[in-house]
Amino acid sequence: MTFNPSNCHVLRTTLKTKPHIFTYRLSGHNLAPVTSHPYLGVTLDSKLNWSPHIDNVAAKATRSLNFLSRNLYNCPSHVKEAAYKIYVRPQLEYASQVWSPHTATGKRKLENIQSRAGRFVTGRFRRTESITNIISTLNWDSLEHRRNIADLTTCHKIIHNQLEIPTQGIFTPHNSDTRSNTQPFQNIVCRVDAVRGAYFPRTIGKWNKLPPDIAGLGNADAFKRAVSTWLHQ
Repeated sequence: MTFNPSNCHVLRTTLKTKPHIFTYRLSGHNLAPVTSHPYLGVTLDSKLNWSPHIDNVAAKATRSLNFLSRNLYNCPSHVKEAAYKIYVRPQLEYASQVWSPHTATGKRKLENIQSRAGRFVTGRFRRTESITNIISTLNWDSLEHRRNIADLTTCHKIIHNQLEIPTQGIFTPHNSDTRSNTQPFQNIVCRVDAVRGAYFPRTIGKWNKLPPDIAGLGNADAFKRAVSTWLHQ
């Protein structure tokens, strides 16, 4: 396999103010350093900041929603809703376990797109119309709610060895007696927000709050339904 040096870059991931800088070469060419770069559909950032990715996701989803709004303007609401769920919402949720926003700004940026979609589907564009009522009428869960379900469902699969993800040193029991789900795993203590909002630190905290009867479910589908109901309470 050969690589084109012009298509290759160096992305240094560090929180140091004065990182060590090295020049990397490939086929006699110096590789250009970048502060962010897409990889498998996710924009990675040198400071572990997911704002560039969230901005890209929001912009792409907005373009798709605008396209649907222009071309499906006169269609029935159920057609508009299906189009949103098929073409737009997956863009807002793809690989969210990796980049789920932990700031209010990032969460609001994504929810605003779903709010626009709600107005598009129902045709209720007046600003006097409550977006909360519109979303409730459509029976849509918030995107944050759906991300929480995705986080916990993925965690369930990891714990039950349904995903090949190494977890050594991550799922550490609090003690030898874990018959209840009262803090079954040690929380991962992080000093910086960039790490605190990462998948395992944030999800272990959520998992520890699950009732024992839900955490103990072995079937993934049953677990997902139970978690969704519990989060609505």
